[in-house]
Amino acid sequence: MITITVKAQEIIKGMQQSMEEETFLRFGVSRACCNQMNYSLSLTRFKTEQEEELVLHGIKILIDPSDARFTDQTEIDYEGDGFLINNPNPLVSSPLIY
Repeated sequence: MITITVKAQEIIKGMQQSMEEETFLRFGVSRACCNQMNYSLSLTRFKTEQEEELVLHGIKILIDPSDARFTDQTEIDYEGDGFLINNPNPLVSSPLIY
């Protein structure tokens, strides 16, 4: 499960209200290399067929199922002028075998 801090909720809801149509928060992960993950947050009006929809605090969040193991227990926060992603999950959860 993802958590969103109160401050991040306020910012996201404010951004959604400024758009004229209902929007989703798309939360994704890309793996730049073997031990680095890049996160993406964006607002979108469209949901793809493979995306799962979660609703947290009135915010509709879209996540690709293949990213679920990397986003579980992740916290989305907001400080200063940007979002912070706090993820307690290790990048590699099982031993590597060569």
